Amino acid sequence: MRREPIIRRITPDQTGRVLDPRRVRRFYLLMLPVLAPLLTLAAGAVIIWGLDLPDGELIGGIVFAVGFLLLIAYCVFETCYLSHYPSRCYLHWLRERIDRRPDAVVKADDPDAFYVQIIPRENWTISMGENASDMGLLRVDPARRELRYEGDLERWVVPAESIVSFRLHSFTPPNALAAMSQFWVVDLLVDLDDDGDRWETPLAAQPVHFEKWSPAKRKRGAELLRRCIANLVDPQRWRPADDEELWPLRPPAAR
Repeated sequence: MRREPIIRRITPDQTGRVLDPRRVRRFYLLMLPVLAPLLTLAAGAVIIWGLDLPDGELIGGIVFAVGFLLLIAYCVFETCYLSHYPSRCYLHWLRERIDRRPDAVVKADDPDAFYVQIIPRENWTISMGENASDMGLLRVDPARRELRYEGDLERWVVPAESIVSFRLHSFTPPNALAAMSQFWVVDLLVDLDDDGDRWETPLAAQPVHFEKWSPAKRKRGAELLRRCIANLVDPQRWRPADDEELWPLRPPAAR
């Protein structure tokens, strides 16, 4: 007998959503350090053109160069490391919510779960802010031959035989550089029933470890995720990923 996928929406509890816009906006304060290079650049320009000082061009040039280096350093920090602290906060809040659910399909401290986010297609054009609609813990279970996901707003159990495809897709938000802001997702397509209804959810690895989260690392995370799903669907064709390779997908142990 064919097993059908179970997909449910979860009503947020009294603490609200993990990705509540009011909560997410607090992390915009992490962008305040950009003021340091901008003010340094401005000070250098004032010394060069606004003040009549001995050796003003030399001093102003040095200050301006320092500001430029600080700006480059901030751009690297923002692009590669800025999401680490918010991601850890999201994980902590998510685990608190899962611990309060008696019917969770993935436990908050499951050592084999992956930490993933869902980035729907309509959010692929968001250039600033959080583009994920949900995040959660995903368990790829070869013994039961199913995917189980326990998120902030969604819960689902998908049998391997219902998975139609698991293609890699990439996108770059408008007005962003692909070399810095390209995202990679596993576009999971699932057969819901015998009538041909299908359900799509794009899954992406969530940057939870302190490492340079560049487009290449996003692609690596998506490829690992796809390989695990592919091995579940067709183990004869796709070899399983080694445990040592999967550390980018696995969150730190729950405290």
